[in-house]
Amino acid sequence: MEDRRFEAIRRTLSTIVAITILLSLIAPVVAGAYENGGADEKIGVLVVAHGSPSESWCSPVRNITDEVDMPYPVELGFLEFVPNETINLAVDRLDDAGVTKIIAVPLFVSSHSSHIQEIEYVLGLRDALPRTTEHVTVEGVEMKRTVVSTGGQCVISYISLEAGADGGMPATGHPGGEEELVPVETDSEIALTAAMDDHWLMAGIVADRTADLCTDPEGETLVLVAHGTGEEKNFAGWVNSTSSLADQARLKLRYWRDPSIGLGGTEAAFIHHNETLHPEFTLEPIVKNATDPVVVPLMISEGYFTGKKIPGLLENLTYAYDGSALTPHPDVAEWIEIVASEEFTYLTLRIDDETGEPLDISLDDLAAAHGHICPCVAAAFKASQTAFLVWDGVPARGDLEIVSAHPSDGHNETFEYILNSSEDVTVELPDGTDSVNLTVENYNYKFIEKSTGNMVVVSVKGGIFQEGFFDMRKRCKTGVATPDEKSAFKLAKKELKEKILYLPAEEVFEVEYTRGGSSTTLTAEIIPAISMTVPTTTVDFGKVGAGMTSANQVITVVNTGASSAKVSAMTLDDAGCFYNESLRLNGGTVGGFSSVVPSDTSDFRYEYEILANLVVPDWAGGMYDGTILFVAESES
Repeated sequence: MEDRRFEAIRRTLSTIVAITILLSLIAPVVAGAYENGGADEKIGVLVVAHGSPSESWCSPVRNITDEVDMPYPVELGFLEFVPNETINLAVDRLDDAGVTKIIAVPLFVSSHSSHIQEIEYVLGLRDALPRTTEHVTVEGVEMKRTVVSTGGQCVISYISLEAGADGGMPATGHPGGEEELVPVETDSEIALTAAMDDHWLMAGIVADRTADLCTDPEGETLVLVAHGTGEEKNFAGWVNSTSSLADQARLKLRYWRDPSIGLGGTEAAFIHHNETLHPEFTLEPIVKNATDPVVVPLMISEGYFTGKKIPGLLENLTYAYDGSALTPHPDVAEWIEIVASEEFTYLTLRIDDETGEPLDISLDDLAAAHGHICPCVAAAFKASQTAFLVWDGVPARGDLEIVSAHPSDGHNETFEYILNSSEDVTVELPDGTDSVNLTVENYNYKFIEKSTGNMVVVSVKGGIFQEGFFDMRKRCKTGVATPDEKSAFKLAKKELKEKILYLPAEEVFEVEYTRGGSSTTLTAEIIPAISMTVPTTTVDFGKVGAGMTSANQVITVVNTGASSAKVSAMTLDDAGCFYNESLRLNGGTVGGFSSVVPSDTSDFRYEYEILANLVVPDWAGGMYDGTILFVAESES
């Protein structure tokens, strides 16, 4: 009896589970199909950070890595100072996950850091390292850091500059001695991205940090402080990216984030650099001579430099400062997602040519045809790629037409190249728009299959655009924009292009698929054959004497299904089998209870009453709790 009941339950549950899985799998097929370069390629993401002996420095980096939201395994490895979380161990975990390609993202401020070469060596992307020596500060201890290649090994050595006569480390508890850099062992392909440099997401973080410190609506000076380098060949790279970030932050604040903040200027300063050759980048005189300086550290995590070094260099000066580093900030995780996506996003679409043969068209093909990749080319390409993935099969030239709501040459030339036709590309502008006056409604594209009438409509979501984007575009198009406004709009276009190309398609586009011909919407609510509810949730028999029979209680069962149901019962949580022996349902024992509850096809509700009482044995006494489970199954 119980086997048949549970078999009925299992059949019902398995149907529900199967439907749930089917529905949840439909969307990701479209969203992710072009994000992986090949069907057999399995992506893994490796975040590489420098590391520190300080747990307070490492912890925000771990948290940011945990916040990375990608459909691939993500692991964190430290270059040094954290022996149980090395790059090698992180690569081993990715290998265990079965990845075949590792995208390594260096969580470093500058690609011109000497540590980037060390990361390349550990990842097997270079065979050797040049000897380097630099003075560094490790948790407040001045040290000489040397990288030496000897006997086929690369070793980092630290010697404290505060050492005694014997040259050893003082009793500070900080790292000393040597640490070997060991190349990873993996069969996976490894690609290393650029560091943060002057990425627009980093500029947004700097803008946020600056806004938190500004108190005067006009005239304050942003002083962006980076670590820098004493290596002359790399210093120009630090200067360019730091200066660019400071100016981007100024433009973002003025034109996109908070127009009330009009910085009077920006400065780039460095803690480590050749002050004799580059005195103009020394922090203390910059802050001393700046108007209302707002000092923002360009550091990965808060620690010695943000908490002690910078305030120490600026002792007795007046400035705004709170020591906030780049982490924690959600844009750091988004930066990891976007720069990793640049390495694995599949920027090719497929269409059948005039002979019926499949033709692959890449974004580079379109860039060569148009002259460059602008936001319009990016939007037209990604909209086409997204639409083609919705199609049942590969669309064909000659059987496809595209109706665009955008009048730009970038859109038209992209669509015409894809279709190899100008006749199959038309522009239908929304009311009130033209080549100067655009809105988000112009980023709408219809892909129509001529032979069937099937249509895919792809629209760019409004949230992708900066607030005021189209007004700024109009000012630039009509020639009334200031030089600053032109620079701000140029940055906004770069940001828009990268979002369109590298964010997941479901974050960029709305997609609607319509089959050709006339259609009627069908809606039906299907009442299942077997469905039952029990409104009576509690039965209290009150006080009953041993050897007596209780008064009758009513348990209501409601058949809400489309067919008659056979109802049976079983007891649960019945200590000592009291209810299993004593409870009577319609005069019979629980195990022997079975009754058919008819259906009512007029309103699919039929109430059935079960009389329940207790025949209490002489031995019973005390309080008895239990549960009764009613099971409905097909009458046949």
